[in-house]
Amino acid sequence: MKRTAEETLAYLIDLLGRYLAELSTPTPITHREFIEGERTAYAECLEILQSWEFAEQYGLDYSVEERFPLS
Repeated sequence: MKRTAEETLAYLIDLLGRYLAELSTPTPITHREFIEGERTAYAECLEILQSWEFAEQYGLDYSVEERFPLS
C-alpha cells in the first residue's frame, strides 16, 4: 500500500505511541535492558516527529517525556 508522506507520518505517530503504551507495563528483569532500549528509541522518534508542522493535528500534542517517562 502506497501512502503519502503525510499519511506515513500520521501512521508512524500512531504506531510508535501504541508501542510505547504497550511497553509501559512492568517487565521482567531479564528483558529490562532490551525493552528500555526500545522505549528510548521509540520516544526519541516521537520527539523528532514533533518537529513536523502537522504533528499536533495527528495526536502528537503532548510531551513525550511526560506521557512515557524513561526509567
